[in-house]
Amino acid sequence: MESVYPSVYRLRHSAGSNGYVVLDGARAAVIDPGLPLGANAVLRELRGAALLDKVTDILVTHSDIDHIGAAPALQAATRARVWLGRDDAGFLDGTRRAATPFRRLLAYWPVSPFEHGLTLLDGGEEPFPGVRAVATPGHTPGHMAFVFREVVFAGDAVLGTSSGFRQLPGFITSDRERARESERLIAELGARWFFPGHGRARDLSSLTRRS
Repeated sequence: MESVYPSVYRLRHSAGSNGYVVLDGARAAVIDPGLPLGANAVLRELRGAALLDKVTDILVTHSDIDHIGAAPALQAATRARVWLGRDDAGFLDGTRRAATPFRRLLAYWPVSPFEHGLTLLDGGEEPFPGVRAVATPGHTPGHMAFVFREVVFAGDAVLGTSSGFRQLPGFITSDRERARESERLIAELGARWFFPGHGRARDLSSLTRRS
């Protein structure tokens, strides 16, 4: 694992999206463990860092397979709680229809069942000590960002570039207006570091000055 901030590490072997670990004493939370095909590598990485037995929580920014796909295997190995935005839960059991044709195509790649269930978020909760869930809908209806000290784990709510924020393409965005509102919210959080689902970590204060 790579240390990226005090008590925060980036997983080197999560597949499909950036995965992170937040530590709090004898407890650890994993954020966005990635695709199912990377689950075994994530388990090995956590075990090698002597953290697998400390994982009590898995925080998922949204229900896309490249963020949540490895979470069932990680939960099965640790019995950790899996936290997900309430408005994304219906995509997992097929009771909610995706907003765009491409998203409906993604639904054919199902997420494995969660042996110990899900804990649903509405925004405002503290699913792990010092970590606050912030509702950032748009990319998906139930998308959550997570704030820890000076850090915002933004998932796919928005991308960071050298010149500022950038929205994800429309074909994978459920609601473009809500996505723009979530971008503004992230810019106003007051966090210093921006850890996205894709791409590298950036100095958020620098991005917001340029946007």
